Amino acid sequence: MSSTASAHVQRTRHKVPGFDPHNDAHVAAVEKKVSDEAGTGFKVVGFDPGTQVVTFERTRAVTEVVAEKGSTRLVASLRTGAKPSDGDREAARLENQHPGYTMTRFEPHLSNAVLEQLPEEVIRCRSAVANALSVKPWDVQAARRRGGGFVLQLPRSYMPSKHDEKLTEVAENVVGRPGWYVDADPKALTAQVIPAEPPTFPAAISYPFEETIPDRFADPDGWAQLPLGDILPERADTPRERFTLDLEAGPHTAVNGVSGAGKTVTINAAIYGAVTRGMQLAIVDVPAKKVDFLWAKRFCAPGFWGCDSLEASVTTMGLIYDEGQRRAEVLERHSVVKVSELPPTEQFPPIFAVVDELTGLLMPEEVPKLAKDDPIRLEAEQINSDKARLKRFIKKTAAELRFVGIKLLLSTQVASSNTGITPDLRTNLQNKILLGAKPTDGNRRLALNDPTMVPRIPENVANDKGARLGVGVFETESEPGVFKSFYADFREYEHRLASLEAPTCGSPSPSQAQIAKYTGGESFDEAPQRLPDDDPWNGRRAPKAESDRVYSDDGTELKGAAAAARAAKKAGA
Repeated sequence: MSSTASAHVQRTRHKVPGFDPHNDAHVAAVEKKVSDEAGTGFKVVGFDPGTQVVTFERTRAVTEVVAEKGSTRLVASLRTGAKPSDGDREAARLENQHPGYTMTRFEPHLSNAVLEQLPEEVIRCRSAVANALSVKPWDVQAARRRGGGFVLQLPRSYMPSKHDEKLTEVAENVVGRPGWYVDADPKALTAQVIPAEPPTFPAAISYPFEETIPDRFADPDGWAQLPLGDILPERADTPRERFTLDLEAGPHTAVNGVSGAGKTVTINAAIYGAVTRGMQLAIVDVPAKKVDFLWAKRFCAPGFWGCDSLEASVTTMGLIYDEGQRRAEVLERHSVVKVSELPPTEQFPPIFAVVDELTGLLMPEEVPKLAKDDPIRLEAEQINSDKARLKRFIKKTAAELRFVGIKLLLSTQVASSNTGITPDLRTNLQNKILLGAKPTDGNRRLALNDPTMVPRIPENVANDKGARLGVGVFETESEPGVFKSFYADFREYEHRLASLEAPTCGSPSPSQAQIAKYTGGESFDEAPQRLPDDDPWNGRRAPKAESDRVYSDDGTELKGAAAAARAAKKAGA
């Protein structure tokens, strides 16, 4: 390295009528006026009383350091009296005097500045980082990184919690592309902008069947965590973490997503995890969709297959609610607040209740404007009565019975008041899952408590035909994130549950007696009792005799309230 130094004297003369060289205040005022016009640092060095001309001078020193191979770095002295606020003005002056150089350091307390020749991409990176940190460009040092990217020296004002998200935006959207990341060392005030591919998912992630299933009594914390999928990591080189549904931290869950988004996939994984952990399974669905869960029907507890009719759905949820009330009485009798505090002989297994197609189950029918005893109107009113009962059981279970081991998973496409899912129900569902690669902002607002805190599906995942299958976002009691559901064929779930000798029931549908009790039909005392599990009618009564059937005028057989109204009308005729 070699250096040269030289001193430069700048001189200027001005006529100042009435100038008094012996008046310090007058001298200072004249020096300030000249400095404001010609630059700081000028001092009075001479005065000609005859011509009233004052001579001003200032000395400037410039030191130039020449690197080997012609790479040049300049150290320039600043104007006398330069302040930190003068940085922009000094940068413009010095860079104008030295084309091709950029001011990289500004040190007014040392009265110098450093200028360097920088590549355009380094200048852009330095400027973008400085803007993200709300500092001046010369407060950030930047250089090319071996292997691509940039190395940075950060200012003392850098704070990870305040600035890391902004630095990531610089890495991904200004100097790089999605997948680039910033690796910062806050203590050393250094960072690297590192090129990388964005994180993504494989086309399918197999369910972890081989993992040990935690025991409810030996591992009370890990036992209730149902594995549902993998979480998208922040970087592609970081291992994916597991997304688990912690039913102890939050027992009730909402799963939302349009058709084809991957709800049968996610719910199947949850069902398998719940049954393998010894939970009693209940499934409620509209009859048209029950085929999705037929594989799990035999693993439902007695009366807990509520998918054959709306009346069956009402009955299953009524049975669950009443069982919750019975359990609450047991806790009260033993003066405890947790199931785990009960004596071993009094403890009861948790209930995992899946309610699918919630909108179809709860959204009221339009009641036609017909005569009050018209069968069509009576049928619509009966349907709405059953839906109201079902909604009441679901809401009261979610609000009142989380402490007795009842875990609800409610699934629908759109969770809004217009579709039957009112805010008082949504607020009692602690875990929120929204499936689908490209949900609308409206769906995010309806499905999530605080959509601004939940990340979106990255574009590279959303636009990948394989990676986007079964993806969604979650918002639980602990954290939000992006995940992809585990996948297994429903036949494999069924086979593995059978090989584990999971409890089964030959007739899990509610009996007609139970249906009568919970839907307001014939009285429970008059209704026939439930038949044995080997009953060929699967717990239902034998078909009516022809003499018991009721028909409308056009020959259509009437049932339920419509049949009762028709029979009463005939009797009074």
